[in-house]
Amino acid sequence: MSGKKNTKVVPVRDLTVKQGFKMSKFLVSWEMVLVYILILINVVLMISRYNLYFSHGTIQSIIQSGMDVSPLVLGMILILMLGDIDVSVASTMIFASMATGLCCSAGIPAFIGVIVGIAAGAFCGAFNGFLVAYVGMPAVIVTIASSMLFRGIVKIILDVNVLKEFPSFYTTIAWTNIAGIPLSLIIFLIMGAIFVFVLQKSKFGRKLYIIGNNPTCAQYSGIDVKKVKVIVFVIMGMMCGIASIFFVGRMGGSVSSTMGTGYEMTAIAICVLGGVSTNGGKGKVYGPVIGTLIMAFLTYTLGLLDVDANTRKIVTGLILIVAVLIPNVNRELIAKIKLKLIYKNNKNVEALNIRTAEEVKALRETIVQLKKSSTTNEEEKKVKIAKAEEKIAALQKKCKEQTEIWLEEQKEDVKRAKERFAMK
Repeated sequence: MSGKKNTKVVPVRDLTVKQGFKMSKFLVSWEMVLVYILILINVVLMISRYNLYFSHGTIQSIIQSGMDVSPLVLGMILILMLGDIDVSVASTMIFASMATGLCCSAGIPAFIGVIVGIAAGAFCGAFNGFLVAYVGMPAVIVTIASSMLFRGIVKIILDVNVLKEFPSFYTTIAWTNIAGIPLSLIIFLIMGAIFVFVLQKSKFGRKLYIIGNNPTCAQYSGIDVKKVKVIVFVIMGMMCGIASIFFVGRMGGSVSSTMGTGYEMTAIAICVLGGVSTNGGKGKVYGPVIGTLIMAFLTYTLGLLDVDANTRKIVTGLILIVAVLIPNVNRELIAKIKLKLIYKNNKNVEALNIRTAEEVKALRETIVQLKKSSTTNEEEKKVKIAKAEEKIAALQKKCKEQTEIWLEEQKEDVKRAKERFAMK
């Protein structure tokens, strides 16, 4: 006898959820809704300012006007994914700009100045992350305080002065077009692709989804929640440093302590508009990327329609409120309409119909699988399909009959109630 043991190899089960592409679902996805909104804004702009819209460089200028906030949007996606928020990003961006400007004014090589600026942003992010993750302070309180802190430091150092010594490539990035496409947009899309991989394809991104949905569960699953939070805030700080390049370039190569106010609200509004939940654990990168373009075109269009700056801020605030409310309003409103119009305000009827619909759907999926199956012989396949179809018909008939009984009983109850009140 051989000393070797006969071991049975158990095949590994594939537990991945595989969903085919469905055009009907794709066309009504939130990202496509954003595309429709972007097209609508373009149509309005085209009709209202036809000659200007088709003038050389107009579209490029519109896109370039919205790119300075784009790195903040990408970083904010990760922050919101955790269920946190960062309202210090504008101050961090100006702080990073100041760090680069001071280095360049002191004669330090431009490359070193850029690195110092991004590092300064990362330091601000680490400061926020430490207080949120390890001290346990609420992110909104920490970032409101740090926003005042960073902006205050900039005001003390610069006072009323304006820094004008910045690398020349800042303005090149902000205003140059390559083959008619803004360079800033190309860089934004490349960064967006990196963030798509990080958030939606990597282990780190999956950790963010888990933490955003349930940080306690994430902690007990072996995820170092505190460490992940600090990393995300550091990334946000680095994106503020990169945003300073876009921002200073668009400002013509200068920066002061009063610039960049309100950018944090714009970044948050764009993320929420793009479908990222403020509660954490929900969202993708594609929506905020489209949302960035929507905000750029919307702001530019409102400006051309002679809408003043304060009103444009009101519009941004309304967009933020509506974007937060839409998913909840849709679900609640549709459920109420169905209950009232289809189920006649009878929750028993609603529950029965929903359960029947789910069972019918499962049986229809079984029929589809049977038709595709090559292992089952044709006769056996026909018998199973026929049984499934009979079961579907029986379920639907039973549901209809029970629905009619319950609705009739409801009518009788209402009628008797009216009679009782009439007698009194």
